[in-house]
Amino acid sequence: MNSEVDRVMDTIRELLPGHPQARKILDCYQANKDRMDYKKYLQIGCGLIGSGAIESAHRTVVQKRLKLSGQRWTKRGAQNMLNLRVTHMNGQWDKVVKLVQTEFKAAA
Repeated sequence: MNSEVDRVMDTIRELLPGHPQARKILDCYQANKDRMDYKKYLQIGCGLIGSGAIESAHRTVVQKRLKLSGQRWTKRGAQNMLNLRVTHMNGQWDKVVKLVQTEFKAAA
């Protein structure tokens, strides 16, 4: 069964036989073919396909917190903050609170 990606690759071969740029494009398509088979992802239940949802999450989760005026971040500090933001956005903040409480009790 041919996928849409296979059809695109066949069309490129037909329209640009032997063209060096076509070879580069075909190599790229071949290397990433499994990741571009959106129909397969929909069939297995992956609802969000495309970059729009990711870009939106990047804006609300990452940029909204890390790009506030006057802030500077070390790589480690930014990663720690992002871990906390993602935990909060995933509705798992109570787990962080319980972990911190447990650590404080153990240290006391």
